[in-house]
Amino acid sequence: MFTNLVLLQLFDSYFTFKKERQQATRLITGLLFLAFAGLYTTFIIFSTSSADWNNRYIFTHTGKSENKVETVSQNFFQRWKDGACHLYFEFGGRVYRNENGPNNSTLAGVDGQKAVCLDPGLAPPPGMCVIYSFGLSDDWSFDSAMASYGCDIYSFDPSIQHPKMPNNSQHIHYFKMGLGTINTRKDPRGWKMTTLASIRKHLLHSYRPIDYLKIDIEGDEWTILEQILQDGHSLQTVKQIGMEVHLSHPNRLDHYRNLIERLEASGYVRFFSRQNRWMNSAYEMAWFNVNYSLGNQLPISKKSGWKEEEEELLFNNKFPPIV
Repeated sequence: MFTNLVLLQLFDSYFTFKKERQQATRLITGLLFLAFAGLYTTFIIFSTSSADWNNRYIFTHTGKSENKVETVSQNFFQRWKDGACHLYFEFGGRVYRNENGPNNSTLAGVDGQKAVCLDPGLAPPPGMCVIYSFGLSDDWSFDSAMASYGCDIYSFDPSIQHPKMPNNSQHIHYFKMGLGTINTRKDPRGWKMTTLASIRKHLLHSYRPIDYLKIDIEGDEWTILEQILQDGHSLQTVKQIGMEVHLSHPNRLDHYRNLIERLEASGYVRFFSRQNRWMNSAYEMAWFNVNYSLGNQLPISKKSGWKEEEEELLFNNKFPPIV
């Protein structure tokens, strides 16, 4: 009997000790997790401070760090910020063939695609995203891909006589006009041109972010970029920009570089750049707005009722005159 009582006490002490040990283990694990979470949060806060965003990334070119000061050259337009965007995807693009390559060879490549960063805070939210696409040349591949992704696309090109809309065109709204520095019904080429600010105002997008701004306008991008930078407001609520730049005039490389540096100094981080397959003097470049990266969201003002007005335009396909 005495032996049984001793055994029972020993078993009871063992299970009590085991239970207390499990509780202590859970407590220690919880404290360690909280400590780790605190350190991680502190790291994120300080690493995403808007005060040092321009120094958070290292410029790379063909995967190697660039520590030397470059002269004005095409290398400036080829490099990008290493690790700026952890996940990007090139939407759109069509395969082109050139039968007159070097030594009678045939060249093939894809053109028309644009890189879109899909990191948190930057990725266009499917079902809610708005894309502006300037410059088509009847290549709807990017617009169609983004429509399939779940965005509403506003496409602009004054040069298309008979647009061939893609199958998912119910999410693509086409306007026969171009991106200009002033509003005019007829420029020297006979095209209707409108400023970005005017387009956003008349489509009721002045008070909401534009998820992606695509500019592929065959050399006119430099005058447009200069005008937008002078405007100072049109780009504040643009999350990402994808632009094909043309270095058609070597004697203006200083001017081109200055415009890009002004864009990046305003808060845009270059996360993608590559030479165009078909034009040695053209580059596909992409940037994101640092104010939207890693949850560092930019405050957006809203006017009363803007969402309802926009939905009415979308569902009834009624758009106010822009010019």
